[in-house]
Formats: sequence, structure tokens, C-alpha cells
Amino acid sequence: MRIISVLVFFIIALTSAVYAADNAEKPSPDTMDKVTVQIKQALSKLVNPASLVSLQLAKSPVPGLYEVILGGHVLYVTEDGNYLISGGDIMDLQQDGKNLTEERRNSIRLDTLSKVNPDQMIRFKPEGKTKHVLTAFTDVDCFYCAKLHKEVTDLNKAGIEVRYLAFPRSGINSETYKTMVSVWCADNPQQAMTDAKAGKEIAAKTCSNPIASQYELGRQMGVSGTPALIMPNGELMPGYAPADKLVQYLDDLDK
Repeated sequence: MRIISVLVFFIIALTSAVYAADNAEKPSPDTMDKVTVQIKQALSKLVNPASLVSLQLAKSPVPGLYEVILGGHVLYVTEDGNYLISGGDIMDLQQDGKNLTEERRNSIRLDTLSKVNPDQMIRFKPEGKTKHVLTAFTDVDCFYCAKLHKEVTDLNKAGIEVRYLAFPRSGINSETYKTMVSVWCADNPQQAMTDAKAGKEIAAKTCSNPIASQYELGRQMGVSGTPALIMPNGELMPGYAPADKLVQYLDDLDK
């Protein structure tokens, strides 16, 4: 989906305009219906109207500004549909600069992940109790993905389950994509994943697989490189982090 950035308009009287979401005015259903139609008409000039079917609209914490969820993106549109804010975050100055937009992104990621069948992921589970679940978009030809994978055993020992989703950076039908299909279709996907990341040759194999859909899912979530880690709170952490740092970070989320 291509969103054209137009008239980014984010100077909104910061001394008085930012409110907590719970205090935002609740529009009536009739008002929401009218605003939704008006905003869809405005956005149809920028994107394929068919993509607007999934549009979700809600009142934002800023008076006169509506939150638009479209294709995994959080946008803001003025009530009259004249101005679009693309790529701007709302910070609540009454709560020490709390990023309300990023909270919504986290919520969207968790909701999206909840709809993915865990059986379509390649999972490395702890032997004992699972304390945390770490979801990682991965590429078998990625150096830092291989580096992280060498520490999966340490993560498992700390009670962290690692769930892999496929994100072949070179795209669909690339050589990496084909290797990842073979990994997902292997009789033992966990061993095939370990072997592939160790640079070993994987026996070519095909089957009904989720590689393409997981790749598109990653793009929808804002993944652009690997590894890309989704924390239990929905936060997206790009890049490699050592196992001990991840364990500490995940444990801190519970505090």
C-alpha cells in the first residue's frame, strides 16, 4: 500500500490540545458514520478505494482529529477530511511524553499475531515453564539471524519460547525464499532451521506453506529487515540483541 504524505500538520496547540484517550469526546454513531464516509472519500484520492474496506476509524485524543487504522498503519485525519498526518506520533505531555501512537501500533501487532496459527511457525520451546514468548521474523541467509539462533538454547533455558515467522528479505521466489520453503516443509523444521542458519545445504522440498503470507504479514507490521523481534507487549525491536539482554528486557516487562 502506498500512502502519499500530504500536508503533515502536527503543530496542534500542544499546551492544550493533548488529552488522555479516556477523556476524549465520544462521538455518536451517526457522527462516526458521516465522518467515516467523508474520510474514505478523501483517502480514495490517495489509495485504491478497495483497500479502504478494512479502514477502522476512532476519535483520537486530540479534538478534531480522527485515528485511522489502515493496513497496519496508524494515520490521523482531520474531521473535515482535508488534512492527513502520515508518520506523526501523538505524545501525551500530561503523561511524561507517553507515545500514544506507538501504543496503538503495539496493540495492532498483537491483534494481528493472535490471528496467526502457531502451528505455522517454527517454534523452539523451553523444557520447563514458558515465561515469555518471543516472536521473530527471520531470514535463513541473514548473518544476525544466525547469530541470534545460536543463542536460542540460552533463551529456552531462561523460559523463553522463540517462534519464527518467515521474512525472506530478497523477496518471494528468491533463492532464500525457496530455501525457507524447504525448511518449513522439512520433516523436522526445527533441525532444518538450525542447519540452514549454519550454512548447511537443505534438501529441496515443497508443500503447502505460509512463507509468502508471513512475508506480507511482516511488511504490514513494518518489518524491513531481520531479525525483527515482536515482544509480548507488541513492541517491534529491529535487529540483533544478545540473549542475556533479551532475557533482562522481557523480565522487566513484567515489573
